[in-house]
Amino acid sequence: MAVKDALALCGRVGLILAAFAFVAGIVAGPLLEKVWTSPTSVTERETEAAPPKASVVLASEKRG
Repeated sequence: MAVKDALALCGRVGLILAAFAFVAGIVAGPLLEKVWTSPTSVTERETEAAPPKASVVLASEKRG
């Protein structure tokens, strides 16, 4: 087998492996996401109330 033929064979095998890995990543991504994320999530609650928002001043209160 000539060097050129050996390189061509290695290139084909490499492309086949790369295509397999690409497709496997697309298929396994959503499946593994379900496994890695837990069904329950913990959220942190604020211990202090949020500061009050600015009150709206009515036009009738401004006039008089």
